[in-house]
Amino acid sequence: MSSSEQEELASTTYFWERIRGIFTGLIEVLWQPGSGVALLVASRYFDAGTVAKGLISASGFMGFLLTPLTLGLFASLRWPIHRNMALLYLLGSICLLLLPLGGSLEWFVAFAVLAHVILVQYTPMFTEMYGSHFTTNQRGHRVSTVFLIGGACSVFANYASGKLLDHRLEDYRPIVWIIALACLASAACLLQIPTKPLEKAKVGNPLRNLRLPFQDRLFGWMLLSWMLLGFGNLMTLPLRLEYMANPRFGIEASNSMILVITGAVPVVFRLIASRTLGRLFDHWNLVTLRLFLNALFLLSILTFFTTRSLWVMGISMAFLGTAMAGGRITWSLWVTKLAPPGKASSYMSVHMLSTGLRGSTAPFLGFYLLDRMEPMQVGWIGTVMIVISTIMFFPARPHMAKRTQEVNEGA
Repeated sequence: MSSSEQEELASTTYFWERIRGIFTGLIEVLWQPGSGVALLVASRYFDAGTVAKGLISASGFMGFLLTPLTLGLFASLRWPIHRNMALLYLLGSICLLLLPLGGSLEWFVAFAVLAHVILVQYTPMFTEMYGSHFTTNQRGHRVSTVFLIGGACSVFANYASGKLLDHRLEDYRPIVWIIALACLASAACLLQIPTKPLEKAKVGNPLRNLRLPFQDRLFGWMLLSWMLLGFGNLMTLPLRLEYMANPRFGIEASNSMILVITGAVPVVFRLIASRTLGRLFDHWNLVTLRLFLNALFLLSILTFFTTRSLWVMGISMAFLGTAMAGGRITWSLWVTKLAPPGKASSYMSVHMLSTGLRGSTAPFLGFYLLDRMEPMQVGWIGTVMIVISTIMFFPARPHMAKRTQEVNEGA
């Protein structure tokens, strides 16, 4: 492909991804990490127990466990990547249209979980598309712009959803239907982006891909360090909403205040920090950036669970939002700094599998511990895990710099 054709492809992708960002900002309101309409409705409308809340909180990560198999299936079908992703959005929208039709907690949880499991399957293909359509010095900046647009829409959607739920909890139904339409609009955007099919040889056998962390020791060490970080963070994320909503802890904030503090505030600060952290991803050593983000996650945990002040909670969520601005970019793209050309989707599928393992268990553990401990005690457990992870990242820094240079030279 000539340089002019490559630039035209990059421009087309960037244009439609920015439009899709509008709709993804609406979609993420349903399952925001540690917050979201689905978790709030389950808790306050259906009076859900630990298992139901744990399932909703872990649903996206449960979907990550299936991504190696999904990737292999789509590689066998030989469909273009954009068509695969559009199909996933279509299936997700069908689940969301069905979600409000039942009146039981079981129905609500089943379709909320199924929709989320389906929708996250597109992630490794998204990484492959960005890795092949954008150059190494464009990716972080352009992905951060897409996230910024989505975040701006998410701020509005969080506030509006909270107001509707304060008026009447039954109003979760139109919120879900609007999100279903946003899924269909996202599918339409993806169909405008030309892509190639996944190459079965590059995707590899889903089971053989599991050898990558052992064959590539740097990749394996980074995954292990990330595992502890993610476990400490994901264990405490959904507890923030529970801490504010459960009468046991004496805060009992309104629905709109909960969604503003746990949803809108972190999104606002994610917006503010996204462009800067996107550029840092393009130019900094990955490990250096990861260490900085770890420090922000620690500050967020330590300040949130030690107070009943809504203002302090808001400051805590500002730390979290800033960390998530860089965290989303590094999580989505870090394998492009590590994987050999054409292998990004294979590496990403393994990364998503490991994310799925921790994300599927951490929320259950967090809710289990919160039933038996004070919130700050659970927060300290998460803090210790993040500190250990931070220490583990340090020795990988020079090796990561060398690998990134080798990947850039081979691109």
